[in-house]
Amino acid sequence: MKKISIQIIYAFLLTSLFLGCKKDASTNIVVPPKGSSMVFKSSVSSVVLTAATDASNVVTFSFNAADFGVSIVPTYSLEFDLPADTSGANAWGNAVIVKLPAGTLSKTYLGADFNSLLSNQLMLPTGAVSTLVVRLKAEVNQNTGAASVIKPIYSSLTLTVNPYKATIEYPALMVRGGNSWKTPAVRTNGFVLTSSKFNAKYEGYLNLPNADGYGGDAFQLVSSKDAAKVYGWGGTATTMSLTGGNLYLTPAPAYMKVNADVDALTITYTPVKFFISGDDNGWSTSATPLVYNATTMKWVASNVSLTAGKTFVFTANGSYDISYKVDATGALVFAGAPTWGGINIPITKTGVFTVTLDLSAGDGNYTYSIK
Repeated sequence: MKKISIQIIYAFLLTSLFLGCKKDASTNIVVPPKGSSMVFKSSVSSVVLTAATDASNVVTFSFNAADFGVSIVPTYSLEFDLPADTSGANAWGNAVIVKLPAGTLSKTYLGADFNSLLSNQLMLPTGAVSTLVVRLKAEVNQNTGAASVIKPIYSSLTLTVNPYKATIEYPALMVRGGNSWKTPAVRTNGFVLTSSKFNAKYEGYLNLPNADGYGGDAFQLVSSKDAAKVYGWGGTATTMSLTGGNLYLTPAPAYMKVNADVDALTITYTPVKFFISGDDNGWSTSATPLVYNATTMKWVASNVSLTAGKTFVFTANGSYDISYKVDATGALVFAGAPTWGGINIPITKTGVFTVTLDLSAGDGNYTYSIK
C-alpha cells in the first residue's frame, strides 16, 4: 500500500511538472504585433518654423507601447526622411535616426532643435514647404544591445514642414578698407569677424586682395556694438589699438583665418587653402582641393565622388590643425588644434557631388553643403 501511494505521488508530480512547463512555454511565445497597434501619431500635421518658435514646443510624436506577447522592453527610434527615399532597394538609407530613451513613448521637439534636424541634417530647403516622412521603429534587442532574430515593426506618418535659415547675428568687428580699398558700409558676409561666445574673442575668414596696403591690405575693424570703437595698428603686425592707423596683414593677396582679441588687443592671421579628407580618398589632406570663388566667397569642389555611409573632414594646409567637422546637431564646428573635437561629416548618398564650404558669415555661422 505504501509502495502504491509513493507511485501515485510521483505520477502526480510528473504530471504537474509537465503541465507547468507547457504553460510556461505557451506564455513565452513572442508574437510581433502589427505596426498599427502602436497608434503612432503627430501632434500637428504641418510645422512652420521661424526664429520666434525656437524656444517653443513645435511638434510631439507619440505612440503606444508595442506588445510582443512577453515581458520585454522594446527599443524605439524615430526615422526622418523624404518620400523619395522610402522605397526601393536602399529604402530609408538616408534617414536621420533618433533613438529614444528606454521606456519613452513620445518625443517633443523645440523649434530650434527641429529646425536643425530639418535644415542641417536632412538639408531641406529653407523658406519652402517640404513633405517629411517619419517612421517609428520598435525592435527587440539582445542583452548585449545587438539585434535579435525578432523582426522589428514599423509605423509611418507624414507631415509638411517649412524650416528657416537660422543665422545668429553675433557681435562683430566689421572690416573697413583703408586708403583706396573700398569695403561695404554695412555689415556684410566676407567682411566680418564674429564673437560666437559673445566675449572679447572674434574670428572670421577674410579674402585680402592686396589693394594698396603696406605689404598687405590696409583696413580697420569697427565694432558692431559701438561704432566709436575702431581698432587699428597697435605698433606691430599682431597688435591693435583704438588710436592707431590701418592694420596691415601679410602675406597678401591671400585668403586668411583671422582671430582678434579686443581685450588683449591682439590679432593673428593664417593663410589657408581647404581640402576634403575622408574615407573616399584615403584621408589624403591634398588629393581633393576646394577652390575659392571670390564672387560667392565660398570654397567649392566639383565632381567629388562620395559613398553613402562613409565620412570626411574639411582640412587646411595639409594638416588637421585647422579643420572642420560637425556637432551632434549637424552644425559645422572647428575640430582642429588645440580642441580636437567634432564628429566626422557623414555621407548619406552615393554619387558625384559639388561640395561647398562657406565661412563668410563669421565664426558660429560656418556652413557646408553637398549637392
